[in-house]
Amino acid sequence: MHDFEKCPDRTHTDSIKWSAAPEGVLPMWVADMDIPVAEPVQEALRERVAHPCFGYPDFEQKELKNLVAAHYHKLYDTEVDPDWIVWVPSVMPGVTLAVRLAQGSFTYFVPMYNHIREVTKEAGLPMTEVPMKKTGTRFTMDFTAMEEAVTPETKTFILCNPHNPVGRCYSKKELLEAAAFCEKHDLLLVSDEIHCELVLEGRHTPAFAVNEWTKMHSITLGSQGKIGNIPGLPFGFAIIPNAELRAQFAKGLLGTMACFDVLTLAAYRKLYDGSCDAWKEDLREHLRRNRDIVEKWVQDTEGITMPHNEATYLAFLDCRALVLQSPAKFFLKEAKVMLSDGEIYGDPQSVRLNYGCPESQLREALNRMDEALKKYKSGC
Repeated sequence: MHDFEKCPDRTHTDSIKWSAAPEGVLPMWVADMDIPVAEPVQEALRERVAHPCFGYPDFEQKELKNLVAAHYHKLYDTEVDPDWIVWVPSVMPGVTLAVRLAQGSFTYFVPMYNHIREVTKEAGLPMTEVPMKKTGTRFTMDFTAMEEAVTPETKTFILCNPHNPVGRCYSKKELLEAAAFCEKHDLLLVSDEIHCELVLEGRHTPAFAVNEWTKMHSITLGSQGKIGNIPGLPFGFAIIPNAELRAQFAKGLLGTMACFDVLTLAAYRKLYDGSCDAWKEDLREHLRRNRDIVEKWVQDTEGITMPHNEATYLAFLDCRALVLQSPAKFFLKEAKVMLSDGEIYGDPQSVRLNYGCPESQLREALNRMDEALKKYKSGC
């Protein structure tokens, strides 16, 4: 078993997660784990840095494409032709480009990852936000509401799977419903799957593998940024089986990325060649334990609820019953815990807590929040 209880001091390391937090505040916000990367990745980076030359690598990287294809076959029992893979600077630039290709307006469900909500500005195209259906604490896609919102100008449906921030890993049945909706309205399905290897329960199905229709009408975006905990080495890829759509996407990328970063390349090879598989499984088990700690705390805390996390390391805490003007500002000021403000996801009465950290750090954050809430409820 790998030990995830020891993380070196991250201050003074150009970490926005820690530098943005005022002194004395525990940062539990941005999706960046306080977990050292796997040793095979560290070793690969040390070896590469030891060589004093950092020239241009081969941009095509056929060997890495083969590794990615084999990885998808091993994890999801689905065939990926290496030629379907197109490298992108990062997942979100890929999402933005995909929306631009389709033109027209685009739609998605809220709450939604904040950078997807920013695509309307980046792509210069209108969007429609549709509330998810909430039954108790469980969020699902509401295609009855989506049917009422879609117009002839709607050209793209953006899926986030696993979902950030509500932690859903959509079932094959749900994805088939999404595919049927997209087919009915002739929508391009664009799927952000950066958290796909952080499934804690259930099984991930890539968008292109849902059925034959999605295979030819989807763009699936992936990366090792989250599972490998290397967001500071931004990179990603699009899987596009449709040759015509793939050519259009590749053309749209012209001028956006000259070549690979040699350090990112070294890290990605290790994250896809099987060297880190045991580390990844141990990490998922660590995250399950942390998730259970958060869920138990929520159960014991009056005024807060959360959806059960099937995936990711992000807990979406519903605080509306506390009647706080801003839950995020309350916990920052009174608990000295920095959380992501739910307003950026479309729900200002919620906060997002990152439990991708040592258990001791998580318990410290929850204890601080607990003490702040006790004082608030007692009127002190």
